[in-house]
Amino acid sequence: MLDKIFTFSFLRIWLLLVLIPFGVSAQIKITSPVERAVYQRGAAGQATVSVSGIYTAPIDKVEIRALPAIAGQGIPTDWSVLQTDPSGGIFSGTILLNSGWYTLEARASLAGNAVGQPAILSRMGVGEVFMISGQSNAQGVDYEASSKPVATDDRVNFLNQSNVVNSLGDPEYPVFDRLDNPIDNIGPRGKSPWCWGILGDLLVQKLNVPVMFINSAWEGTSIKYWRASAEGKRAQNFYGFIYPDQMPYANLRIFMQNTAKQFGVRAILWMQGETDTFPEATSYEEYRSSLQYVIDRLGADINGRVTWVISRTSRIRNDNGASITSPAVIGAQNAVIDGLFSTAYRGPETDGLYPQRADGTHFAGKDNTAGLFILANAWNSTLDIDFFNKVSPLLPAAMPKITSICATNNTSLTLTAPDGYASYMWLPSYAKGKTLTVTGPGEYYVQLKDATGNTVNSQKLIVTSSIKPATPTIVQSGSQQACADSAFVFSLTSSNDDYSWFKQNTTTVLAKGPTFSVKEAGTYQVKSQNVLGCSSETSAAASLVIRPQVPQPTIAKSGPFTIMATVAQTGLNEKYDWKRDEKILLNHSNIIKTDTSGSYAARTKVTYTLGSNALTCYSPYSPSQEVITNDKNDVVVFPNPGLADGVYIESRDNMKNAEITVYDIYGRVVVTQTEDLTSRVKIQVKNLTTGKYIIRVKSAEVDLSKQIMIR
Repeated sequence: MLDKIFTFSFLRIWLLLVLIPFGVSAQIKITSPVERAVYQRGAAGQATVSVSGIYTAPIDKVEIRALPAIAGQGIPTDWSVLQTDPSGGIFSGTILLNSGWYTLEARASLAGNAVGQPAILSRMGVGEVFMISGQSNAQGVDYEASSKPVATDDRVNFLNQSNVVNSLGDPEYPVFDRLDNPIDNIGPRGKSPWCWGILGDLLVQKLNVPVMFINSAWEGTSIKYWRASAEGKRAQNFYGFIYPDQMPYANLRIFMQNTAKQFGVRAILWMQGETDTFPEATSYEEYRSSLQYVIDRLGADINGRVTWVISRTSRIRNDNGASITSPAVIGAQNAVIDGLFSTAYRGPETDGLYPQRADGTHFAGKDNTAGLFILANAWNSTLDIDFFNKVSPLLPAAMPKITSICATNNTSLTLTAPDGYASYMWLPSYAKGKTLTVTGPGEYYVQLKDATGNTVNSQKLIVTSSIKPATPTIVQSGSQQACADSAFVFSLTSSNDDYSWFKQNTTTVLAKGPTFSVKEAGTYQVKSQNVLGCSSETSAAASLVIRPQVPQPTIAKSGPFTIMATVAQTGLNEKYDWKRDEKILLNHSNIIKTDTSGSYAARTKVTYTLGSNALTCYSPYSPSQEVITNDKNDVVVFPNPGLADGVYIESRDNMKNAEITVYDIYGRVVVTQTEDLTSRVKIQVKNLTTGKYIIRVKSAEVDLSKQIMIR
């Protein structure tokens, strides 16, 4: 399809899908409509379309919109709410669409925040649905041709669902496709696109709406066989062949009661009568009464009136090789059309069309498809604007909603269908009854049948994993710690469910979500609940210790070129962070040099260890201390005078291996020590007597002396 219809709208969708990062799973999916579904429009050119889907993460709202697949092929809708507060992993609602060919988008949110990427159904529409029935010129024939005609417009579709096995059961979820391949067989029993792809193109061009074909025709069938099978009898043809039970009528009935019931239908396109010309030679009255019986029987079976567009058809080749017609068959067909309270409509008169048929009967054969274009144009002329204005269609039925409730053991689901139906059958298990117990992954839906046999499929529930969610795992397992002025955040290894956090041995929910921010010491656990409403086992516990508030330091000058930070509390083994103005300093001791003027401040930091978990907590920064450095005094001895046990020396500039020598007034050396003058250094003069002394400081860069008085 992409190489044929590459529109701006499709390109936008393709880019969206491609650019979603790998590993991001879809958290919302549309399950109905299915791709390329066409819903029968009503008299106002609109259809109310049931939309349903699944979600795999917590949501509280689903919104929907429709965009024309190609500009001019529909009327876009704004985002509107499809459902609020869905439950059980399934959502549903309806959208009113004008005639057109659309891309459908659904998006989910939780508390106003988008959840995942929008779900996209690339093609669906509101237009015209036709049931084809009759015999081989309706069904199509297998033939060889160098170029078999197909539909060229993207909007011509067919039911791609075969019933060649002649099942009498209801078909499962429908599959639709584009009628663009010569080997396409229109379900349930069509052969090849025949003339219907050509007709589809003509109708799409005329109406600017999508078209869907369903084909229940059966080759070689007389109206007698249709009546007998409609009466529940086993039909037998002229040559003794016994048809499968209730066939050929059953295909028409089943797909009218099922597919046409769910998507609506404008009319039945009936093309049949050749076998009644030869070999059956059916009389006028037998044909008329039998066709009328089939029409009436179908009306009763579907509990509704549907228009039959009856072609006037009887031409067939007999055993002598002559292509013959039957005035009796044509007259009977006209009589049914013209009957009182008739639901029939005049179809094309085909006997006179394309008389040079290769086999005397069919409109196409080997290397000859011209007749198919003639036949398609004849049908198109019949299905004119007046036809669509006059003929009322059968409208689509609403899709029934199911509910999904998790059992108390959290290992199974109970699916419940709505009341009001005669029978229920769940797929894929074929279980009967209004409820179904689900214990594992799969796709589940129910077929609901009314008293007359009409069947509709419910919305689908798709379970992708175990029903009971896995026990959540807290990433920050075991014992954790947090500072007094901050919160600790617990998180989980996965985050696709609804999570409830609580203290151990309590049931009060403290927080919801995949993360939990907590400031209170304690032991915590978490449980998850998936979108199905089932709960997990409780997680392993994780404990939290809250460390005490770290005291704010006091700072003060401790010397000419140093400043000191202190705290009143002892035993903290604290360190300090310093800053000058807005610059963070690298020194973490309690005393730092202030060799540059500025505004200094400090904060206390304490590191706590809990197992292998180390945590550093901080105090607020202290009030700042303004420092102005005296550039004239590069080495200072203080206090002066000073006590024998309290004399210090500081250097504005760092000195390595400075020799400090103390002399008495007689020039004798009384103290020597070697220090790095990178911070305040204490001079060892505690044994000196009161008096005057000379202190000499010598390094590679400096050699100076200072006088000091010891008291």
